[in-house]
Amino acid sequence: MKLTKDQISAHINEVLSRLFEVDEDQLIPKARLYEDLDIDSIDTIDLLIELKRIIGQDIDPQAFREARTLEDVTNIIVSL
Repeated sequence: MKLTKDQISAHINEVLSRLFEVDEDQLIPKARLYEDLDIDSIDTIDLLIELKRIIGQDIDPQAFREARTLEDVTNIIVSL
């Protein structure tokens, strides 16, 4: 079953909240990963691993090179 964009967004937010202790109030689509959420490159790898588990398919790390916001991450996952 393919997840909806809202479901994917909710999963991403849950992972960020749980793994990186990001305050849920900060988890808005336009939140910038590095500047607003303090997610570094190592955290990004951890996020990809967790998202791979959730969606059940491989995610090319190169696809995330251009991701700057939560919305970018959601759109990348939706496009898989």
